[in-house]
Amino acid sequence: MTEHKRVLIVEDDDTVRRTLERVLKREGCEVFEARDGQEGAERLDGGLAVDLVITDLKMPRADGRAVLAAGVRRQLPVVILTGYATVETAVEMMHNGAATFLMKPFNPDSVRGILEGSFGIIRRPAATAPTALVVRGTAHKPQEVVPTGENPRFLAAKENLESAADSEATVLILGESGTGKELAARMIHNFSPRAGGRFVAVNCGAIPEQLIESELFGHKKGAFTDATQSRTGRFQDADGGTIFLDEIGDTPLAFQVKLLRVLEERAVVPLGENTPKPIDVRVIAATHRDLRAMVDESKFRLDLFHRLNVVDVHLPALRDRRSDIPLLVEQFLRSANERHGRSVTGLTEGVLAAFDAYGWPGNIRELANVVERMVVLKRTRGEVTVADLPPQLTSRTPPSRAGGAAGPSILPAEGLDLRKDLADREDALIDQALERTRGNRNAAAHLLGLNRTTLVEKLRRRGDKSDDKSSDPEG
Repeated sequence: MTEHKRVLIVEDDDTVRRTLERVLKREGCEVFEARDGQEGAERLDGGLAVDLVITDLKMPRADGRAVLAAGVRRQLPVVILTGYATVETAVEMMHNGAATFLMKPFNPDSVRGILEGSFGIIRRPAATAPTALVVRGTAHKPQEVVPTGENPRFLAAKENLESAADSEATVLILGESGTGKELAARMIHNFSPRAGGRFVAVNCGAIPEQLIESELFGHKKGAFTDATQSRTGRFQDADGGTIFLDEIGDTPLAFQVKLLRVLEERAVVPLGENTPKPIDVRVIAATHRDLRAMVDESKFRLDLFHRLNVVDVHLPALRDRRSDIPLLVEQFLRSANERHGRSVTGLTEGVLAAFDAYGWPGNIRELANVVERMVVLKRTRGEVTVADLPPQLTSRTPPSRAGGAAGPSILPAEGLDLRKDLADREDALIDQALERTRGNRNAAAHLLGLNRTTLVEKLRRRGDKSDDKSSDPEG
């Protein structure tokens, strides 16, 4: 993104407006404000020069519809900020020209995603920084750097990413939420011949089923009620570049059929039109779901799976690459100090030990947020201590992956090899699950709350070559 992109915020809630302003300024934007819809529409109609409008929907005097109409007249992208979205409202606003939605309560990552889609906030990693997976931020000041680390599984994933980058192959990135799938997709784009084109990220799981075809393929004026103007889809927006289809496993089957045709014919047919429009787009897809299991359950099309799964990259969970935690912490600590004007020098051994023992259900994203929280609250120069840890890390039992409350437990006795004890307990649980399911790895993985690929990897690491009774052909 070039420096000082100009953004108008139209929001009657002072707290929300100030929070959004802080996030935008961190991303290098110049921010203008309006406190209700009438003021926002008047500023736009009066010629205020901005590149993007973010407007609330429910406001006094005039609502977000008036701001949207003014933005459309100026041919500006307008983002609707609302906590009241319904399918009907979404259809109306999208048909009237809204670029996308930002749901309340929002987080900084959601705002960055809006900016990235609008302005391409991305900085290509320097060749002299081989440990950097990707750099995000303004053109002159990186906001986030995620190192690759030294874990063998992550290094293998990074090697696959780098090998695929300079090709035109479709890539499927697999991994739990928070493992860095979008950052990995950006790395592929940045190191590809398409780096000069747009990187368009689409969260497929966040688009209502009724809107997904129009959002991705576009529509013609008059194609449906309230389609007052033609609109290009995200595939056409990404022409010459890369489109990232995040959470592809959440798309409906009816849409999957049409997506497969687009991928095979390299053309889209906007709603209301009959003539295909050629597109030159590289596709990267990602999901936290087990697509093979979904295929077995007829929840995902087999032909689409094979079309997407040309090159697959598995990003390991943070709990499976604990040796990388100190390196990640160092990077997040430096970044948080820069953003918030702090001088925290490091973490004590007790804090690092707590990090190592914790389950990290939110993976790298959760680690980054925890480090940032501690830096912000620490305020003074010095090291973060155990007293500064957030509640989930001071509980004696880490929370479950599903985010359940921690229960009481007894700390291990002095001298106990905790890692070996945990590994033994894990092996016992896996054995019980396989016994209960008569060797069916799909069923055992479901029983354990794991992806099938995660269970297979755990069995491979411990040298288990037992027959798989699963119904899928890979067994």
